[in-house]
Amino acid sequence: MGAVKQEVEGVYAATAVARYCYGCKDKKQERAMAMEAEEDGEGELIPGLPDDVAMECLARVPSRSHHRMRRVCRGWRGTVGSAEFRRRRRAARASEDIVFLVQTAPARGDGKGSTPECSLAAANLTTGEWRRVNWPAEAWGPVPLFAQCAAAGDGRHVAVVGGWDPDTLRPTSDVRLLDVPAGTWRRGPRMPDSRSFFGCAGGDGNVYIAGGHDECKNALRSAFAYSVAADDAWRALPDMSEERDEPQLVATPGRRVLLAASGYPTEAQGAFRNTAECYHAGGDADAWTSEGDVIPGGDTAGKTCLASVRGTVWAVGAGKDGVREWDGEARAWRDVADGPPGMKACVKAVGVGNGEAVFVFGTVADAAAEGDKYSVWVMEASGGAWKRVPVPSEFGGFVYSAAAVSI
Repeated sequence: MGAVKQEVEGVYAATAVARYCYGCKDKKQERAMAMEAEEDGEGELIPGLPDDVAMECLARVPSRSHHRMRRVCRGWRGTVGSAEFRRRRRAARASEDIVFLVQTAPARGDGKGSTPECSLAAANLTTGEWRRVNWPAEAWGPVPLFAQCAAAGDGRHVAVVGGWDPDTLRPTSDVRLLDVPAGTWRRGPRMPDSRSFFGCAGGDGNVYIAGGHDECKNALRSAFAYSVAADDAWRALPDMSEERDEPQLVATPGRRVLLAASGYPTEAQGAFRNTAECYHAGGDADAWTSEGDVIPGGDTAGKTCLASVRGTVWAVGAGKDGVREWDGEARAWRDVADGPPGMKACVKAVGVGNGEAVFVFGTVADAAAEGDKYSVWVMEASGGAWKRVPVPSEFGGFVYSAAAVSI
Protein backbone atom coordinates (compact mmCIF):
# COMPACT_ATOMS: atom_id res chain seq x y z
CA MET A 1 0.00 0.00 0.00
CA GLY A 2 3.03 2.29 0.47
CA ALA A 3 3.27 3.68 -3.06
CA VAL A 4 -0.46 4.16 -3.36
CA LYS A 5 -0.63 5.78 0.07
CA GLN A 6 2.02 8.32 -0.96
CA GLU A 7 0.09 9.20 -4.13
CA VAL A 8 -3.21 9.57 -2.29
CA GLU A 9 -1.61 11.62 0.47
CA GLY A 10 -0.11 13.91 -2.17
CA VAL A 11 -3.53 14.53 -3.66
CA TYR A 12 -5.02 14.86 -0.16
CA ALA A 13 -2.49 17.54 0.74
CA ALA A 14 -3.32 19.44 -2.43
CA THR A 15 -7.08 19.33 -1.79
CA ALA A 16 -7.76 22.70 -0.22
CA VAL A 17 -11.31 21.95 0.87
CA ALA A 18 -10.34 18.76 2.62
CA ARG A 19 -7.33 20.44 4.28
CA TYR A 20 -9.44 23.34 5.55
CA CYS A 21 -12.40 21.33 6.76
CA TYR A 22 -10.80 18.19 8.06
CA GLY A 23 -7.10 18.81 8.58
CA CYS A 24 -7.35 21.35 11.39
CA LYS A 25 -7.86 18.89 14.28
CA ASP A 26 -5.95 15.97 15.70
CA LYS A 27 -8.00 12.95 14.63
CA LYS A 28 -5.50 10.16 15.03
CA GLN A 29 -7.68 8.09 17.35
CA GLU A 30 -10.79 8.70 15.24
CA ARG A 31 -8.95 7.73 12.05
CA ALA A 32 -7.56 4.59 13.64
CA MET A 33 -11.09 3.55 14.59
CA ALA A 34 -12.30 4.35 11.10
CA MET A 35 -9.54 2.23 9.58
CA GLU A 36 -10.59 -0.71 11.76
CA ALA A 37 -14.17 -0.23 10.61
CA GLU A 38 -13.00 -0.13 6.99
CA GLU A 39 -11.37 -3.52 7.41
CA ASP A 40 -14.86 -4.77 8.23
CA GLY A 41 -16.21 -3.08 5.10
CA GLU A 42 -18.15 -0.44 7.01
CA GLY A 43 -15.79 2.55 7.22
CA GLU A 44 -14.93 5.62 5.19
CA LEU A 45 -12.92 5.46 1.98
CA ILE A 46 -10.26 7.70 3.54
CA PRO A 47 -10.55 8.03 7.35
CA GLY A 48 -11.49 11.57 8.34
CA LEU A 49 -12.88 12.54 4.93
CA PRO A 50 -16.43 12.35 3.59
CA ASP A 51 -16.65 9.74 0.84
CA ASP A 52 -17.44 12.44 -1.74
CA VAL A 53 -14.16 14.24 -1.04
CA ALA A 54 -12.28 10.91 -0.77
CA MET A 55 -13.60 9.91 -4.19
CA GLU A 56 -12.22 13.13 -5.65
CA CYS A 57 -8.82 12.24 -4.19
CA LEU A 58 -8.84 8.64 -5.37
CA ALA A 59 -10.01 9.63 -8.86
CA ARG A 60 -6.76 11.52 -9.38
CA VAL A 61 -4.45 8.59 -8.62
CA PRO A 62 -2.57 7.51 -11.80
CA SER A 63 -3.93 4.40 -13.49
CA ARG A 64 -0.68 2.49 -12.97
CA SER A 65 -1.62 2.24 -9.28
CA HIS A 66 -5.25 1.19 -9.69
CA HIS A 67 -4.53 -2.53 -9.38
CA ARG A 68 -2.69 -1.87 -6.10
CA MET A 69 -5.52 0.36 -4.86
CA ARG A 70 -7.90 -2.57 -5.24
CA ARG A 71 -5.84 -4.53 -2.71
CA VAL A 72 -6.05 -1.91 0.03
CA CYS A 73 -9.60 -2.68 1.21
CA ARG A 74 -13.05 -3.67 -0.01
CA GLY A 75 -14.17 -0.06 -0.22
CA TRP A 76 -11.35 0.93 -2.54
CA ARG A 77 -11.79 -2.21 -4.63
CA GLY A 78 -15.45 -1.42 -5.24
CA THR A 79 -14.69 2.24 -5.90
CA VAL A 80 -12.02 1.65 -8.54
CA GLY A 81 -14.30 -0.70 -10.45
CA SER A 82 -17.34 1.59 -10.41
CA ALA A 83 -18.84 3.68 -13.20
CA GLU A 84 -18.93 6.65 -10.82
CA PHE A 85 -15.14 6.42 -10.39
CA ARG A 86 -14.69 6.59 -14.17
CA ARG A 87 -17.09 9.54 -14.36
CA ARG A 88 -15.17 11.40 -11.64
CA ARG A 89 -11.90 10.83 -13.49
CA ARG A 90 -13.34 12.26 -16.68
CA ALA A 91 -14.78 15.25 -14.83
CA ALA A 92 -11.44 15.90 -13.12
CA ARG A 93 -9.61 15.57 -16.48
CA ALA A 94 -7.62 12.76 -14.92
CA SER A 95 -8.44 10.16 -17.60
CA GLU A 96 -5.51 8.50 -19.33
CA ASP A 97 -5.57 7.30 -22.94
CA ILE A 98 -3.83 3.94 -23.30
CA VAL A 99 -3.22 2.15 -26.59
CA PHE A 100 -2.54 -1.60 -26.51
CA LEU A 101 -0.42 -3.02 -29.33
CA VAL A 102 0.20 -6.60 -30.39
CA GLN A 103 3.61 -6.31 -31.99
CA THR A 104 6.74 -8.28 -32.80
CA ALA A 105 9.04 -8.53 -29.81
CA PRO A 106 12.80 -7.96 -29.95
CA ALA A 107 14.56 -11.10 -31.18
CA ARG A 108 16.57 -13.09 -28.66
CA GLY A 109 20.28 -13.45 -29.34
CA ASP A 110 21.13 -12.77 -32.98
CA GLY A 111 17.57 -13.67 -34.01
CA LYS A 112 18.77 -15.89 -36.88
CA GLY A 113 16.70 -18.98 -37.60
CA SER A 114 14.24 -18.31 -34.79
CA THR A 115 10.47 -17.93 -34.98
CA PRO A 116 9.37 -14.33 -34.44
CA GLU A 117 7.78 -13.62 -31.09
CA CYS A 118 4.88 -11.33 -30.27
CA SER A 119 4.21 -9.30 -27.17
CA LEU A 120 1.51 -6.99 -25.86
CA ALA A 121 2.61 -3.40 -25.27
CA ALA A 122 0.77 -0.48 -23.69
CA ALA A 123 1.48 3.11 -24.70
CA ASN A 124 0.08 5.66 -22.25
CA LEU A 125 -0.41 8.75 -24.39
CA THR A 126 -1.20 10.88 -21.32
CA THR A 127 1.91 10.11 -19.27
CA GLY A 128 4.25 9.10 -22.13
CA GLU A 129 4.97 5.73 -20.50
CA TRP A 130 5.47 2.59 -22.59
CA ARG A 131 5.47 -0.85 -20.96
CA ARG A 132 5.08 -4.56 -21.63
CA VAL A 133 1.81 -6.08 -20.49
CA ASN A 134 2.32 -9.55 -19.05
CA TRP A 135 -0.22 -12.31 -18.58
CA PRO A 136 0.12 -15.73 -16.84
CA ALA A 137 2.73 -16.97 -19.33
CA GLU A 138 3.40 -20.21 -17.42
CA ALA A 139 -0.21 -21.27 -17.91
CA TRP A 140 -0.98 -19.61 -21.24
CA GLY A 141 2.37 -19.43 -23.01
CA PRO A 142 3.53 -16.40 -25.03
CA VAL A 143 1.30 -14.03 -26.99
CA PRO A 144 0.19 -15.83 -30.19
CA LEU A 145 1.68 -14.65 -33.46
CA PHE A 146 -0.61 -12.33 -35.47
CA ALA A 147 -3.12 -12.15 -32.58
CA GLN A 148 -5.82 -9.50 -32.78
CA CYS A 149 -6.76 -7.18 -29.93
CA ALA A 150 -9.87 -5.07 -29.46
CA ALA A 151 -11.36 -2.87 -26.76
CA ALA A 152 -14.87 -3.99 -25.81
CA GLY A 153 -16.04 -0.40 -25.53
CA ASP A 154 -17.13 -0.74 -21.89
CA GLY A 155 -14.26 1.41 -20.61
CA ARG A 156 -12.31 -1.42 -19.05
CA HIS A 157 -11.86 -4.63 -21.09
CA VAL A 158 -9.37 -5.43 -23.86
CA ALA A 159 -9.51 -8.83 -25.57
CA VAL A 160 -6.59 -10.64 -27.22
CA VAL A 161 -8.13 -12.97 -29.77
CA GLY A 162 -6.79 -15.83 -31.87
CA GLY A 163 -3.42 -15.84 -33.60
CA TRP A 164 -0.95 -18.65 -34.19
CA ASP A 165 0.55 -20.85 -31.52
CA PRO A 166 4.30 -19.99 -31.63
CA ASP A 167 5.29 -23.65 -31.17
CA THR A 168 2.96 -25.37 -33.66
CA LEU A 169 2.36 -22.38 -35.99
CA ARG A 170 -1.29 -23.39 -36.14
CA PRO A 171 -4.22 -21.05 -35.48
CA THR A 172 -5.67 -20.92 -32.00
CA SER A 173 -9.20 -19.99 -30.97
CA ASP A 174 -8.14 -18.77 -27.52
CA VAL A 175 -9.50 -15.53 -26.06
CA ARG A 176 -7.78 -13.70 -23.20
CA LEU A 177 -9.52 -10.80 -21.51
CA LEU A 178 -7.73 -8.00 -19.64
CA ASP A 179 -9.55 -5.92 -17.03
CA VAL A 180 -7.45 -2.80 -17.55
CA PRO A 181 -8.19 -0.87 -14.30
CA ALA A 182 -7.81 -4.02 -12.19
CA GLY A 183 -4.75 -5.27 -14.09
CA THR A 184 -6.16 -8.82 -14.04
CA TRP A 185 -6.52 -11.42 -16.79
CA ARG A 186 -9.06 -14.19 -17.35
CA ARG A 187 -9.86 -16.62 -20.13
CA GLY A 188 -12.82 -15.82 -22.31
CA PRO A 189 -14.86 -18.39 -24.22
CA ARG A 190 -13.04 -19.69 -27.27
CA MET A 191 -13.91 -18.42 -30.72
CA PRO A 192 -16.47 -20.65 -32.46
CA ASP A 193 -13.75 -21.75 -34.91
CA SER A 194 -10.03 -21.37 -35.60
CA ARG A 195 -9.21 -18.83 -38.28
CA SER A 196 -6.28 -16.70 -39.35
CA PHE A 197 -5.91 -13.06 -40.43
CA PHE A 198 -9.50 -12.10 -39.60
CA GLY A 199 -10.83 -8.62 -38.98
CA CYS A 200 -11.40 -7.70 -35.34
CA ALA A 201 -13.05 -4.69 -33.69
CA GLY A 202 -14.90 -3.78 -30.50
CA GLY A 203 -17.61 -1.48 -29.22
CA ASP A 204 -20.73 -1.23 -27.05
CA GLY A 205 -19.60 -4.11 -24.83
CA ASN A 206 -18.84 -6.49 -27.72
CA VAL A 207 -15.84 -7.85 -29.60
CA TYR A 208 -16.46 -8.68 -33.26
CA ILE A 209 -14.59 -10.91 -35.70
CA ALA A 210 -15.20 -11.35 -39.43
CA GLY A 211 -13.54 -12.98 -42.40
CA GLY A 212 -10.01 -14.35 -42.48
CA HIS A 213 -9.26 -17.88 -43.70
CA ASP A 214 -9.51 -21.42 -42.38
CA GLU A 215 -6.69 -23.96 -42.11
CA CYS A 216 -7.10 -24.84 -45.80
CA LYS A 217 -6.62 -21.16 -46.74
CA ASN A 218 -10.23 -20.80 -47.80
CA ALA A 219 -11.37 -17.21 -47.34
CA LEU A 220 -14.36 -16.85 -45.00
CA ARG A 221 -17.61 -14.88 -45.04
CA SER A 222 -18.69 -15.74 -41.48
CA ALA A 223 -18.76 -13.26 -38.60
CA PHE A 224 -19.31 -13.51 -34.84
CA ALA A 225 -19.85 -11.25 -31.84
CA TYR A 226 -18.54 -11.89 -28.31
CA SER A 227 -20.64 -10.17 -25.64
CA VAL A 228 -18.14 -9.22 -22.94
CA ALA A 229 -20.49 -7.04 -20.90
CA ALA A 230 -23.67 -9.14 -21.06
CA ASP A 231 -23.57 -12.95 -21.19
CA ASP A 232 -19.85 -13.64 -21.83
CA ALA A 233 -20.68 -15.72 -24.91
CA TRP A 234 -20.23 -15.76 -28.67
CA ARG A 235 -23.12 -15.48 -31.11
CA ALA A 236 -23.19 -15.88 -34.87
CA LEU A 237 -23.83 -12.87 -37.10
CA PRO A 238 -25.12 -13.15 -40.67
CA ASP A 239 -22.51 -14.10 -43.24
CA MET A 240 -20.97 -11.29 -45.23
CA SER A 241 -21.88 -11.09 -48.90
CA GLU A 242 -18.24 -11.59 -49.96
CA GLU A 243 -15.32 -13.70 -48.82
CA ARG A 244 -12.80 -11.43 -47.12
CA ASP A 245 -9.37 -12.68 -46.13
CA GLU A 246 -7.31 -10.07 -44.23
CA PRO A 247 -10.14 -7.52 -44.06
CA GLN A 248 -10.25 -4.35 -42.01
CA LEU A 249 -13.11 -4.34 -39.51
CA VAL A 250 -14.31 -1.13 -37.86
CA ALA A 251 -17.03 -0.72 -35.21
CA THR A 252 -18.61 2.67 -34.58
CA PRO A 253 -19.68 2.81 -30.89
CA GLY A 254 -23.10 4.19 -30.14
CA ARG A 255 -24.33 3.62 -33.68
CA ARG A 256 -23.61 -0.13 -33.41
CA VAL A 257 -22.44 -0.28 -37.00
CA LEU A 258 -19.80 -2.67 -38.33
CA LEU A 259 -17.87 -1.94 -41.52
CA ALA A 260 -15.91 -4.78 -43.14
CA ALA A 261 -13.62 -3.42 -45.84
CA SER A 262 -11.07 -4.70 -48.33
CA GLY A 263 -9.71 -8.24 -48.11
CA TYR A 264 -9.72 -10.77 -50.93
CA PRO A 265 -11.52 -14.02 -51.89
CA THR A 266 -10.00 -17.49 -52.03
CA GLU A 267 -9.29 -17.43 -55.78
CA ALA A 268 -7.55 -14.05 -55.63
CA GLN A 269 -4.88 -14.54 -52.98
CA GLY A 270 -3.35 -11.19 -51.99
CA ALA A 271 -5.37 -9.17 -54.52
CA PHE A 272 -7.05 -6.79 -52.09
CA ARG A 273 -10.38 -5.32 -53.13
CA ASN A 274 -11.66 -1.80 -52.52
CA THR A 275 -15.19 -2.88 -51.60
CA ALA A 276 -16.84 -2.80 -48.19
CA GLU A 277 -20.08 -3.89 -46.56
CA CYS A 278 -21.95 -2.73 -43.50
CA TYR A 279 -23.86 -4.49 -40.70
CA HIS A 280 -26.20 -2.65 -38.31
CA ALA A 281 -26.00 -4.64 -35.07
CA GLY A 282 -29.11 -2.96 -33.67
CA GLY A 283 -31.00 -2.61 -36.95
CA ASP A 284 -34.09 -4.33 -38.31
CA ALA A 285 -32.37 -5.81 -41.36
CA ASP A 286 -30.36 -8.81 -40.18
CA ALA A 287 -27.92 -8.75 -43.09
CA TRP A 288 -24.82 -7.04 -44.44
CA THR A 289 -25.37 -4.35 -47.06
CA SER A 290 -22.89 -3.36 -49.75
CA GLU A 291 -21.16 0.01 -49.46
CA GLY A 292 -19.49 -0.28 -52.87
CA ASP A 293 -15.93 0.87 -53.39
CA VAL A 294 -14.84 2.38 -50.08
CA ILE A 295 -11.05 2.28 -49.78
CA PRO A 296 -10.07 5.78 -50.98
CA GLY A 297 -7.83 6.30 -53.98
CA GLY A 298 -7.97 2.65 -55.02
CA ASP A 299 -5.41 1.72 -52.36
CA THR A 300 -5.06 -2.04 -52.73
CA ALA A 301 -1.53 -2.11 -51.29
CA GLY A 302 -2.75 -1.87 -47.71
CA LYS A 303 -1.21 1.56 -46.99
CA THR A 304 -4.52 3.06 -45.85
CA CYS A 305 -5.86 2.17 -42.38
CA LEU A 306 -9.46 2.53 -41.22
CA ALA A 307 -10.40 3.62 -37.69
CA SER A 308 -13.46 4.68 -35.72
CA VAL A 309 -13.17 8.39 -34.83
CA ARG A 310 -16.01 10.57 -33.53
CA GLY A 311 -18.50 7.80 -34.29
CA THR A 312 -17.57 7.69 -37.98
CA VAL A 313 -15.04 5.81 -40.11
CA TRP A 314 -11.78 7.57 -40.91
CA ALA A 315 -9.23 6.49 -43.51
CA VAL A 316 -5.63 7.38 -42.69
CA GLY A 317 -2.89 7.40 -45.29
CA ALA A 318 0.22 9.37 -46.13
CA GLY A 319 0.59 12.63 -48.00
CA LYS A 320 -1.79 15.44 -48.93
CA ASP A 321 -5.44 14.84 -47.99
CA GLY A 322 -4.30 11.56 -46.45
CA VAL A 323 -7.01 11.65 -43.77
CA ARG A 324 -10.65 11.34 -44.84
CA GLU A 325 -14.03 10.73 -43.22
CA TRP A 326 -16.63 8.39 -44.71
CA ASP A 327 -20.12 9.76 -45.27
CA GLY A 328 -22.27 6.64 -45.33
CA GLU A 329 -25.37 8.41 -46.65
CA ALA A 330 -23.60 10.15 -49.51
CA ARG A 331 -21.32 7.12 -50.08
CA ALA A 332 -18.38 9.50 -50.38
CA TRP A 333 -15.23 10.57 -48.56
CA ARG A 334 -14.72 14.03 -47.03
CA ASP A 335 -11.21 15.43 -46.73
CA VAL A 336 -10.18 16.02 -43.10
CA ALA A 337 -6.44 16.68 -43.06
CA ASP A 338 -3.12 15.80 -44.63
CA GLY A 339 -1.47 12.59 -43.52
CA PRO A 340 1.08 12.62 -40.70
CA PRO A 341 4.22 14.53 -41.74
CA GLY A 342 7.18 12.24 -42.28
CA MET A 343 5.06 9.08 -42.58
CA LYS A 344 5.63 6.77 -45.53
CA ALA A 345 2.74 4.36 -44.91
CA CYS A 346 0.17 3.70 -42.22
CA VAL A 347 0.55 0.38 -40.37
CA LYS A 348 -2.29 0.72 -37.86
CA ALA A 349 -4.73 3.45 -36.83
CA VAL A 350 -7.16 3.56 -33.90
CA GLY A 351 -9.44 6.15 -32.33
CA VAL A 352 -8.34 7.30 -28.85
CA GLY A 353 -9.85 9.49 -26.14
CA ASN A 354 -13.29 7.94 -26.66
CA GLY A 355 -12.94 8.68 -30.35
CA GLU A 356 -11.91 12.32 -29.99
CA ALA A 357 -8.43 11.77 -31.49
CA VAL A 358 -6.69 9.34 -33.81
CA PHE A 359 -3.52 7.34 -33.07
CA VAL A 360 -1.38 6.27 -36.02
CA PHE A 361 1.52 3.80 -36.05
CA GLY A 362 3.37 4.04 -39.35
CA THR A 363 6.63 3.67 -41.20
CA VAL A 364 9.00 6.63 -41.30
CA ALA A 365 9.64 8.10 -44.74
CA ASP A 366 13.33 8.82 -44.13
CA ALA A 367 14.10 5.93 -41.80
CA ALA A 368 17.79 5.81 -42.75
CA ALA A 369 18.36 9.42 -41.75
CA GLU A 370 16.20 9.33 -38.63
CA GLY A 371 17.37 5.94 -37.38
CA ASP A 372 13.83 4.74 -36.64
CA LYS A 373 11.75 2.49 -38.89
CA TYR A 374 8.43 3.25 -37.15
CA SER A 375 6.89 6.19 -35.37
CA VAL A 376 3.59 7.27 -33.79
CA TRP A 377 1.50 10.33 -34.64
CA VAL A 378 -1.60 11.63 -32.82
CA MET A 379 -4.11 14.25 -33.99
CA GLU A 380 -7.21 15.68 -32.30
CA ALA A 381 -10.38 14.98 -34.27
CA SER A 382 -11.50 18.58 -33.83
CA GLY A 383 -8.49 19.77 -35.83
CA GLY A 384 -4.97 20.94 -35.23
CA ALA A 385 -1.51 19.74 -36.12
CA TRP A 386 -0.20 16.22 -35.88
CA LYS A 387 1.84 15.49 -32.77
CA ARG A 388 4.67 13.04 -33.19
CA VAL A 389 5.19 10.62 -30.29
CA PRO A 390 8.63 9.02 -29.87
CA VAL A 391 8.62 5.22 -29.83
CA PRO A 392 11.22 3.68 -27.47
CA SER A 393 13.58 1.37 -29.31
CA GLU A 394 12.37 -1.72 -27.44
CA PHE A 395 8.84 -1.07 -28.74
CA GLY A 396 9.83 -0.54 -32.37
CA GLY A 397 8.47 -3.86 -33.67
CA PHE A 398 5.82 -4.23 -36.37
CA VAL A 399 2.25 -3.80 -35.07
CA TYR A 400 -0.38 -6.40 -35.99
CA SER A 401 -3.32 -4.93 -34.08
CA ALA A 402 -4.21 -2.06 -31.75
CA ALA A 403 -6.93 -1.20 -29.23
CA ALA A 404 -7.49 1.96 -27.17
CA VAL A 405 -9.04 2.46 -23.74
CA SER A 406 -9.62 5.66 -21.79
CA ILE A 407 -9.00 4.97 -18.08
